[in-house]
Amino acid sequence: MAEAAQMLVSQKQKVLVTNKHGEKLVGLLHENGSREIVILCHGARASKDHFIIENLAVALEKEGISSFRFDFSGNGERKTEDGLSFVIILVSCNL
Repeated sequence: MAEAAQMLVSQKQKVLVTNKHGEKLVGLLHENGSREIVILCHGARASKDHFIIENLAVALEKEGISSFRFDFSGNGERKTEDGLSFVIILVSCNL
């Protein structure tokens, strides 16, 4: 029985979210059926796969709390080679 519960904890679902600029952001939903969910946001030059974010997601799952971690535009799986997309969005937000 404990092994089955451990297997549920480790299941993740990849989710694509389209932002208002039409970019598809990649996220991982750690769903365990809880009513609570924590949105985990990484820092600059990091991604949803940074070890601290991953460890937080696992720790929350062990406490029975679902979480969602994602890559901001220009980071992680959505990183552009020159970062131009990120710069364009940053500039347009400041206009």
